[in-house]
Amino acid sequence: MAENTNKPLIRFKGYTDAWGQRKLGEITTKIGSGKTPRGGSSVYLQEGVPLLRSQNIANDMVDLTDVVFISESMDNEMANSRVQIGDVLLNITGASIGRSAVYENTSNANVNQHVCIIRPEKEAAASFIQLNLTSAKGQKQIDDNQAGGGREGINFQQIAKITFAFPSFHEQSAIGSFFRTLDDAITLHQRKLEGLRELKRGYLQQMFPQAGERVPRVRFCGFSGNWVERSLKNLISPIVREVPKPDTSYVRLSVRSHAKGTFHQTVDDPSAVAMDKLYVVRENDLIVNITFAWEHAIAVASANDDGLLVSHRFPTFLIDKSEVNFIKCCVSFEGFRYKLELISPGGAGRNRVLNKQDFLHLKLIVPEKIQEQAAIGNFFRILDNQISDQQTKTDILKQLKSAYLQNMFV
Repeated sequence: MAENTNKPLIRFKGYTDAWGQRKLGEITTKIGSGKTPRGGSSVYLQEGVPLLRSQNIANDMVDLTDVVFISESMDNEMANSRVQIGDVLLNITGASIGRSAVYENTSNANVNQHVCIIRPEKEAAASFIQLNLTSAKGQKQIDDNQAGGGREGINFQQIAKITFAFPSFHEQSAIGSFFRTLDDAITLHQRKLEGLRELKRGYLQQMFPQAGERVPRVRFCGFSGNWVERSLKNLISPIVREVPKPDTSYVRLSVRSHAKGTFHQTVDDPSAVAMDKLYVVRENDLIVNITFAWEHAIAVASANDDGLLVSHRFPTFLIDKSEVNFIKCCVSFEGFRYKLELISPGGAGRNRVLNKQDFLHLKLIVPEKIQEQAAIGNFFRILDNQISDQQTKTDILKQLKSAYLQNMFV
């Protein structure tokens, strides 16, 4: 490698040499993409030789869950599109441009015209190249070299000019092995997270009555009889905690669409807020964003939301005639989003303002006994806590990887 004083902040013991700058074109034997099979998508099969497309390059790995296949004869026609074990695959067009992965399978596969094959020479480790492409420096070079300066695409000549600092092959391999272990841990935690989410989806289907039914398929012992129809006004009560607008900076609460909870924003300049009065939110309040209710902007306030302020566009309700966690489940259903959409009049966007009285007249099917509501709500509260904990573990590992990418590369 060429002489260079570049050295990373974090390094494995035993390595001291400076890293040398190299263009991808200097350390690869091939940079080129595949092509669309003759006949296009009409030749796709249910089994055969995999054809990797941009959607198959995700999360730093080759994902075969949505792969299509071509025949062996078509595979022979596309010999230049065939990948080898140890190739780095890079998406070069569309919204997924810049995503990359190392092909580690031993079976034949091809790529289409949206995926570039980067084939390293012997002194360049595929995993090290892929990690560099994933890094902030790599993504910036990909963005800067795209045709037209947008996300239209990057050609082979531009890819060949992408430059990174490289250590010895042994150090490259050590770094690659370290990140492979970290990626395996992230994948394991991600699978656990998806498993818990899938478990929740299954329980929601079984522990709530289906459309047109009044009895769930799975029920806690000791409860029987049909569930009953109740208007929201019989399950919750409007609550208004009006306060003057603060003179100094404050934190306001907002509600995400698609029933994805709340988020906070700091208002540094209260004078820029037209309203003179705001409203206090308390833990376990049901909050609706009446402007985007049609987009399922509804949530139950958490302990972290307690005491924050909202405008008149976010009416709050006490869940005082039903069980909090049960109602939290009910309002998260896709069917409830549909109900909110139906009572949000007007056209698209901010013109579709929900009427609060119409909201209170929405009907739910609920257990007649609040004890059954509590049992169901507590069950899903525990499951939600497990999902949240698993999400935190997964996020910490991803943040750890990001920090190592910043400090173990030049």
